[in-house]
Amino acid sequence: MWRDTGRAMSQENMEIVRLAYAAVNEGDRDALAEITALDAVVDFSRSIGPLEGIYRGRDAFARYVGAIAEAFESFQLSPVDFAVAPGGEIVVRHHVRARGRVSGLEIDRVPDVALVWELRDGKVTKTTMYQPHGEGLDAVGLRE
Repeated sequence: MWRDTGRAMSQENMEIVRLAYAAVNEGDRDALAEITALDAVVDFSRSIGPLEGIYRGRDAFARYVGAIAEAFESFQLSPVDFAVAPGGEIVVRHHVRARGRVSGLEIDRVPDVALVWELRDGKVTKTTMYQPHGEGLDAVGLRE
């Protein structure tokens, strides 16, 4: 029986990315660890925010989530658009709603950002932030 394994894999990967968003939103480091490869990389070197940097390893990813909890009184990322690149990467545009813990600054918008998620064997191996969103699409061979 023939099966479109590429499409099935894309759906499975999108579900894993959704779980990652839920874990980040809930600050659930254990749930995030379950779906993150030991050698995962979070590349936020292009970020204009306070948590700019490159985080290497599952524990560093968890520390990044902890840093979000420290910096923000409330923090919620809601995916609004998913695109699957020819190489299988998942490109996500999201809505962010947050309130700074110290500043009280409130954010409630869809930023011009793309998160590109790479997965292998059901685990997140790399998450890269691109600003603006179009750079993320270009990086994986997609166009707006």
